This record gives sequence, C-alpha cells and structure tokens, in this order.
Amino acid sequence: MLMLGINEGFDASVVLSRDGTILFAVQEERLTREKGTIGFPTQAVLHCIKQYDLSAYNLHHVCLSNLCSPKSETRNELLLEYARRGRSGRELLHMSDLSGSVVRLAGMLPGSIENRMRGWQATRRGATNNRMITEHLARCGLDGIPVSRFHHHSNHAASAYYGLRKNWHERHLVFTLDGGGDDACAHVYMAENGALRLLASTPTGHSLGNVYAAVTHMLGMRPHEHEYKVMGLAPYADPEQAGLQAQTFARYLDLDPANLLRFRRTIPERTSAILPRLLQDFRLVRFDLIAAGLQRFTEDLLVRWIAAAMASTGVRKVLGAGGVFMNVKANQRIAELPGLEYFDVFPSCGDETLPFGAVWQCHVRHGGALDDIRFDHLYLGPDAGTDVSEARARYGQMVEFQELDDPELRTAELLAQGRIVARCSGRMEFGARALGNRSILADPSRPSVVQTINRLIKQRDFWMPFAPAVLGERAGQYVHIPLSLPQVRISPHMMHAFHTTEQRAELAAAVHCADATARAQMVWKELTPSFYRLIEAFGRLTGRWVVLNTSFNLHGFPIVGGACDAIDVFLKSGLDDLVVDRWLIRKRETRTVGSPASGPSRGELSDQSQH
Repeated sequence: MLMLGINEGFDASVVLSRDGTILFAVQEERLTREKGTIGFPTQAVLHCIKQYDLSAYNLHHVCLSNLCSPKSETRNELLLEYARRGRSGRELLHMSDLSGSVVRLAGMLPGSIENRMRGWQATRRGATNNRMITEHLARCGLDGIPVSRFHHHSNHAASAYYGLRKNWHERHLVFTLDGGGDDACAHVYMAENGALRLLASTPTGHSLGNVYAAVTHMLGMRPHEHEYKVMGLAPYADPEQAGLQAQTFARYLDLDPANLLRFRRTIPERTSAILPRLLQDFRLVRFDLIAAGLQRFTEDLLVRWIAAAMASTGVRKVLGAGGVFMNVKANQRIAELPGLEYFDVFPSCGDETLPFGAVWQCHVRHGGALDDIRFDHLYLGPDAGTDVSEARARYGQMVEFQELDDPELRTAELLAQGRIVARCSGRMEFGARALGNRSILADPSRPSVVQTINRLIKQRDFWMPFAPAVLGERAGQYVHIPLSLPQVRISPHMMHAFHTTEQRAELAAAVHCADATARAQMVWKELTPSFYRLIEAFGRLTGRWVVLNTSFNLHGFPIVGGACDAIDVFLKSGLDDLVVDRWLIRKRETRTVGSPASGPSRGELSDQSQH
C-alpha cells in the first residue's frame, strides 16, 4: 500500500511509504525557502504528487502526525507570544492585554483543571481541523482518500521503534520527549513483537522541552529553533559554577515521586509560563553559566529518568525520539549509563520526523508485515541534478561549469589543497543536519577554516563547533565509541556526541574546543557510497580519513535543495568551489552589472584557509 504521512505543525514535512519502505521525504522549508515552516506542507505534498504521480486512485492512506492539528501560527507570532510570557501579570493588565492575562492565569491552574480545559479545546477544534485537512488535500487533488490520525507521541515512539529496533522479539524501552504535542510532553513505552504499550505519560504543563525553550528565549535566541546554540555554549562555563545553576533548575521540575517514569513540576505555573521566574532567579547570572546549568540539569534529569525505567522494568535496550533527544550531549551521557545494552535515537527526531511514525503505524494497523518495515538512511529527498539545465540557463553568465570525470576525487584534491568546497550531490538529506550531500566541506586539521567559514559563508555564532564526517571503519581512531550504541553502522546521522582520542589534532576544526567532544557522522559505504569515496580519496591523499562537515546554507536559511539553490547561496557567500553532481562550478572573473557579490577571490579564500 502507498501511504502519505503529513506533519502539519512545526517543521512541516511529508513522507511517502510503500509497504513500510520509505520512498521519499522532504520538509516544506526546503521548497518554500522559509526556515522551519509551520502549517500544512502544501509545496511538499505537491512535489511528492508530481514526482510519484500520486492520485486518489493509487494513494491508499493519508496519515497525520497529530490527533488534533497544532495551532496555526507563524514564527513571528511564536516570538511575540514568548515576549508576552516574559511580562508579569501586572504589566499585562497595565497594557490592557486581556488575552495575555487570561493565558497567564490559565498557566497557574491545577493540572487536573488544565487538562480538562485543554481536552475540551482539542475536541472543539477537532472537527474544524478535519475539515481544513480535507480542504487542503482536495486543493492538492487528493480528495476522497482515507485519512488517519495518530497521537503525536505515538508517532515519535513508532519512528524510533520501527526504524531502529535491534530485533522484533526482544523488549525495548521507548522514550519520547519534546515541548509538547496532543497534550503530552513525554511518553514511556514498552515495545515488543511489533507492539507499543504505553507505560507513562506526562502532561504538557510539566515539559522539560519548554524549560529549555524558555531559557533559549531569555538568552536572546529563537525558542524551538536555537536550543542547539545553548547546548553548544554550555561547555565554556566553569563546571562547578554550572552545577550550582543546575540546582536552581532542579527546583522547577523533577521526576514524579509517585511514578518515576513521569515528570512533575514543583512550581505553581506550567513550564511554558516560566519566563518571569527565570528572569527573577537568574537576573545576576552570566549567560554562559545559565546555559551550562540548564544543560547539566537536562542531562542529569534524563539520565535519572531512563535509569529509573530500566530499574523498574529490567529492560536495558533503549530508544529515543522527540525534540529533546536532538541534544547530542545528553545522548552522550545516556549512552554511557551503566548496564545499558543498546541505545539509539531516531535521526532528526523533532516534529519533522513524525510522519515516519505515522506511516509505519498505519502500515501495521492495516495488516502490513513487520519485516517489510525498513529504514536505512535519510537520503530521501529530491536529486541534486534535476534542475542543472535550469541553473545553467539562469546563472550561466555568472558562473562557469566544468564537467568532472571523477567528482569525488576532484573534491578530495581541492580539500587536500586547503580549499573549502560546497557539495550538492545525489538525493537531499531529510532533517536538521547535512550528511554530506548538501554540505560545506573542509580539511578539519586546519583550525583556521572555522573562522573562514564563519566569516565568509555561515555567519555562525563564534562558540558553535563544526562536525567531523569520518569513515565508519576508521572512527575508532578519532572518537571513543560506547558499547551501548549499535555496533553495525554506528552513528550515521550525527545524533551522538563522542569524546575524542589523542588523534584529535587531525580533526581540530571539527572538535568542540571547550570539552574536546565531537558530534561525529560515521560514513558507511553501503549507505552513501559517493560521500564515502570522497573521504576515502581524501584519506589516501592526506592520511586523514575525516573531513569537516557543516550544512550548505546561509545563516537563518534552510539547507539548499537543488542546483539553483546551491548556486544562489554560492554567489551570496565567500565560497569559490562548488560541486553539483558531476559539475565543478566557479564564479566568473568578469561580473555582469547587477549580479550578486561573490565575496573574496579564489586566491584570497585559499590564502586565508592556509593560516
């Protein structure tokens, strides 16, 4: 059966599955070029329809990622709401912001009343949501197709279990944790023989994800987007002082003494309404200490949560999904838990991956075989070469194209010379992280490339580390690998951080300078053969079997899609080498009037990368 999974909330996305195997997946942002697009993924659905000739005659089911569609809002509306949350009730009344005052009062309601009100609201919205979905599908030419909804957290759990289980007959614990969805922020499941059984659920008012989002906002960054920046900042602070700040956060939220598989806030207000408290408690605390305290608290709480579940069930195989598990430093702590036998996290496990769980649940619900469910990698998007002809027509006066006999070898040669190369090749990666096919690459043994990439290309925050991509068979030379991780195809999707070995000088530009950890992607030949060949060629030339990998995009914009996107970013940056499939693309020396600025010359960029 052919099934279309849709996430119509944060990070809108679609997934197409046939008999349990994923054929195609793409995020709406890659097509709209608006980062983190919220709402129904119209462009992604239309792209999928066109590419696979979908219609009401061959598409069997549409699978939705939530029981009740999330509130429709823009990123700016979300930021305005966070600004409102930071004001006191007295300030809101003084500003005649009655709706804000009501929201603030609602945040103080007892949990039982809060849950009943939210349930009533969800029921009231349900019929409207269903009509809207039907209308959206009809406008895309998909009217009359059966639509199934699945609980937000069951989709997270299903993505992890069906996609990553060690085998079907052994029991696994599956943990989901995020800001919230379908009135829950965390679930714990027992998974066995293809079935998921809910053990515990935590209501959204007790959300660890919302604490992290609120701190992200307080530190001047975008909540539900820049949490990774807070995580990257944390290691710079003094560990002892970080521990003291973690104690403050521990007074807000803890494990429920009545059931250690749930979280329980120990303050009156919901964690989504915590900003005034944070501003008071941390008013004289340095920003790096706040970040470090929050990260320490998050790691400690997650480790205790998972350890408690293992102790109460005796199950030592653990899987995770949901936005909080994007925290690779927390994942590192979990992987090192004593007694843990098996641990993995579904790649890019924010809301964008909810449709994976939805289509797999629908497959099982309609009698599909468990062994048909297959997941190997995230190279599931459009191919880079589909719009090369269009790109040549649009940008031919600004760039020159050179066809390559061996693009992987040529890219490796450029990297060995100290060049910084953008690569757009093969099918686009799905999710938050570039995995070689839509990446900017460099020699990681040259620390200067960090400054060069940040200044001329990415405009990233100075404290953020880059990531290494290393041949899977060689990974043990560079990082220490916990035995709990799957020992076949270890860490192919950058979901774990690792302590580095004494050979860390070979990847110095891709190591966090404060704690010497690395968010490594291990590259396996059977999953991505062309990227594997590139790193292999670089290794033969240099003796270093690792490259620096960062996403191919400008700061604040989505990762590039095809050739046109790649060349557009190329022209707006200081990059001078771009490889699109078999084409090496460079800026012409003579610019046409009104064309985008190219940044420094090739010689300038090369010189800077050598220092």
